[in-house]
Amino acid sequence: MDGKGQNSTGNKKVTLNPRDVFLCPDCDLVIPRIDIKPGEKLCCCRCGCVLDAPVENSAEKTMALSLTGLLLFVPAIFLPLLTLDILGLESTGSIYASVKSLLVSGFVFTGFAVLLTSIVIPLLKLMLLCVVSAQVCMHRGSRITVAMFRLYNRLDEWGMLEVYMIGILVTIVKLFHMASITYDTGFFCFIGLLAATLLSSSMLDENYYWNAIYEACQNSARRQATAETLVHAPSDVVEERI
Repeated sequence: MDGKGQNSTGNKKVTLNPRDVFLCPDCDLVIPRIDIKPGEKLCCCRCGCVLDAPVENSAEKTMALSLTGLLLFVPAIFLPLLTLDILGLESTGSIYASVKSLLVSGFVFTGFAVLLTSIVIPLLKLMLLCVVSAQVCMHRGSRITVAMFRLYNRLDEWGMLEVYMIGILVTIVKLFHMASITYDTGFFCFIGLLAATLLSSSMLDENYYWNAIYEACQNSARRQATAETLVHAPSDVVEERI
């Protein structure tokens, strides 16, 4: 097989279209693409890895959920989550306040870790997913779209809002019998942000996105080639084509 994805057998060359096959990410088995309906799963026959799980209207649902997450992001991060009342002493805080407190207290490494995993990376993921979904909905694509979607996939494992939520639940359970707990606006916004983030990931159909981006890039390249041909063609040929 040469570098262009062509299998040479004697004088015969077979070109593989990436939209016609699946390459198993676990065992590298090449499998012919089979059209399946939303709700069904296509698994590798050798290792059982899930190759495709179509989602109906994936781009529209993902864009709507990512936009919802972006709208909830600011109040979820900056508004107070909980108010604790212990023997008349009230204490409240937000995610931003907790990061600031860690940095001021000298826990620089921990503060930056919480800053990245709870604020910076989740925000970047939502922004990337929203932009890429909008490009897919409008049937547009470029190298920048490919780079953004690849970056989103690499950052997907570093967003840890659910870990922060587990910390909040542990605090509630431990202090439930010792303090009066008031759930503030930021708490409900944070739950909405977490739900929007998890649902957007579950509604994302990666195979559909990659195929849509690939087709949009191919169409863009063809339009650019046609435009360049018309620019360099004689005027009579241009008038004939128009």
